[in-house]
Amino acid sequence: MRHFPVDLLATFVATGEQGSMAKAARTVGLTPSAVSLQMTRLAALVGRPLFRKRGRDLLLTVAGEALLAHARAVLEASERAALAMSRERLEGPVRFGTVQDLADSLLPRALSDFSRRHPGVAVEVQVARSAELLPLLRSGDLDFGVLFAAGRGLREMHREPMVWLGHPHVARRSPLPLAMLDPPCAYGDAALEALRREGRPFEVVLRTPSLLGLRAALEARFAIGCRTALMKSAAIEVLDGLPALPHMPFALHIPRPLAPAARKLCSMVRDLLVARRVARREWQDRPANPAKTQRV
Repeated sequence: MRHFPVDLLATFVATGEQGSMAKAARTVGLTPSAVSLQMTRLAALVGRPLFRKRGRDLLLTVAGEALLAHARAVLEASERAALAMSRERLEGPVRFGTVQDLADSLLPRALSDFSRRHPGVAVEVQVARSAELLPLLRSGDLDFGVLFAAGRGLREMHREPMVWLGHPHVARRSPLPLAMLDPPCAYGDAALEALRREGRPFEVVLRTPSLLGLRAALEARFAIGCRTALMKSAAIEVLDGLPALPHMPFALHIPRPLAPAARKLCSMVRDLLVARRVARREWQDRPANPAKTQRV
């Protein structure tokens, strides 16, 4: 019977998530050559390649994808066993950075669940734009973060489609009134490129440094904007009939090895992003008209 050592599985998970042995080396506290040797050994134990190259990135093979879920389960079981045997409680603080989109919609429940399960851990959440979070992650002021991966060389974990947001009545104006965040802003760049590509007249009527200011402009029907559907609300609708927009990639950035409490919260956030990705795929793959499909 083959046995997969836990240390190999830990390195494998880090490599699969980071898409790079060099980045995984920083996460697990090894040299890149040591990571390479471990992955070669694990592939020999499995009997099949676990990674394939695409440019500078390492992508999981079919065997690698299958092993990843098992490896995560083994690591979580190992961590639970270690905590039970030592009777230690997780301790903080955990310093986590995220963009406003996720802080408003997906993360509150995860943070609430984590705090309930681990009351001794103080979680410090820094909500800011990606350009502001990245220096804090690199300097060590944050343990890990979720930010937009566009143009930053980060390993994306989830892609959320950009959409036009606002009120349909405002979207019928010409020139189209736009509200945007101050640059640099990948959403604003995408919106302007899409409108220029189709020759749609527009006018930037508001620039704001905060997502709250953008939200206020859309709710007041002063302008429309570009973001993801995570910003949708009772007063802000997803708009149709406007130029197509690209997707926004989200990345889970782990610049250095994590303490147990930070690793636990990071795992919960990662699972949340994966669940969001799976749910979106299932929604996209559903029949266009389920009722009609059943009648055929």
